[in-house]
Amino acid sequence: MLKAVSKLSFFNNKEKIKRIEFLLIISYVVLLTIGYFAVKSSVLNSSLEGIEKQQFLWMILGIVFFTLSLFIPERLIKTFAPVLFYLNFFALILVLFSNPISGARRWIRVGPFGFQPSEFFKLSLILYLSYVISEKVSKRYFYFSSLIIIFSSILIYKEPDFSTTLIVLFTWFIIVFVSGKFEKLWQYSLGLALIAGPFVFLNLQEYQKGRILGFLFPEQYALSYFYNTDQAMKAIGSGGILGKGYMSGFMNLTNFVPESHSDFILSVIGEEFGFVGVSLILLLYIIILWRLFKGYKISEDNFWKYYYFGAAFLLFFHVFQNVGMNLGIMPVTGIPLPLISYGGTSILTFSIILGLAAKGLMIEKNITG
Repeated sequence: MLKAVSKLSFFNNKEKIKRIEFLLIISYVVLLTIGYFAVKSSVLNSSLEGIEKQQFLWMILGIVFFTLSLFIPERLIKTFAPVLFYLNFFALILVLFSNPISGARRWIRVGPFGFQPSEFFKLSLILYLSYVISEKVSKRYFYFSSLIIIFSSILIYKEPDFSTTLIVLFTWFIIVFVSGKFEKLWQYSLGLALIAGPFVFLNLQEYQKGRILGFLFPEQYALSYFYNTDQAMKAIGSGGILGKGYMSGFMNLTNFVPESHSDFILSVIGEEFGFVGVSLILLLYIIILWRLFKGYKISEDNFWKYYYFGAAFLLFFHVFQNVGMNLGIMPVTGIPLPLISYGGTSILTFSIILGLAAKGLMIEKNITG
């Protein structure tokens, strides 16, 4: 009888292990694939033609890192969350001593390869915050951690990278808020942010102020700060319902939309595949967000609970901001469209973020049966 029960338990465990998070994984791979072909089309007949090969390499590396994330032991993830955070923190200091590229110090180069510490910091931030808030640490330790995060945002701002600075601060705020802990701290922080807002605007770079002014007064800045968005909106609008077909978009082929391979990649998809193509992309993002929110609701482990919410917020913020600036409802920033825009560090970062989320969801399924 005991042997029979033992065998039954063994087979049940095997069944649980097979419960892979298929919806998230499929959505992730499809978005990566769309990204590759969109980048290939966006650089056709331009000086950047050929960079799709690099995008393909990053896509393969992203899938590798996503897969590896599924097999990292849970204990190891939690143990090394602080280590990863502080290594990334020192990388943010180091990058300020690197050679500037187009006036910005954002990349650390190792031979022919380069990476952005500020992109990886998004991953280390949600891991570290999830760890710190889920553990029963002292208030003093949490305040120290928050000071390091604020200092990190200042380092990112100095690169300069204002959009990522906002992402870091918003992510800190949203995870602390959702945790229900340290109420006075986030309330004081919110008040301070509202007071400091006008002073921050006055100290922005001229092009950063221009982007905000272009958003507020599009007609006045149609040929300058609002030009990119205006062209992207025309490209998306010209795609109609079904689009003009792959590599058949006039505005894309004639390079009317600047930065169409990165910030304005949505304009390429909108012109070539129309409303249907854009809707498919948004549907894939919604599926991933739904799975992350599902994990947040069912998880009994606070570490994973905060991680899911942080990952969902990070993904939502990127998608909302990027789609918004392509449609003219948000100011232009350098925030990429996750897994689709050209850029290796961003692809690797979101691959690991979603890989770890899929890992956590598999754990939840095994626990709940």
